[in-house]
Amino acid sequence: MERDADGRLLAVVDSSFLINFLAVDRMDILGRLRQFRFHVVNHVRAEVRFDDQRGRLQAAMEGGAVTEIEITDPGEIRLYDELRRVLGDGESASLAVAVSRRWVIAADEKGRFRRELFTRLGEGYLLDTLGALVMAMRAGVITVEEAEALRGQLRENRFELDPTPFDELLKDE
Repeated sequence: MERDADGRLLAVVDSSFLINFLAVDRMDILGRLRQFRFHVVNHVRAEVRFDDQRGRLQAAMEGGAVTEIEITDPGEIRLYDELRRVLGDGESASLAVAVSRRWVIAADEKGRFRRELFTRLGEGYLLDTLGALVMAMRAGVITVEEAEALRGQLRENRFELDPTPFDELLKDE
């Protein structure tokens, strides 16, 4: 896994993950997870449709929580084109970056996306919303109570997290 000069793991963010944090207005959590440096491919940025979420993403970029990147390497472009035959635009772009650069991918996609990711990189390269929230609690970024409130807000936005209470999830590992 690639790291930046500060030792942070480099991560590319798919829209499935990004929109969860935008919908609940908690991009600050990503900015405060010091184990990662998050990047958003311009293809994913284009998938953010609502004005309020676009504004939140712009503020998060200006605040340094995430950085926008583009696919420019010919090998990444070829992989993007290959993946585009079976996956959506943002998914393909994010996965091409993760595979080519050996970066973590922050995503909540299932099905074909996960199969492609696990085949090309392995399960250890995936960070999902639940995992990010657990890391945030362990780092003291949010409390268990805040995480449970976020679970409810995510449900209101049509995203279901594992129903296991966060205090139990923190006991694991």
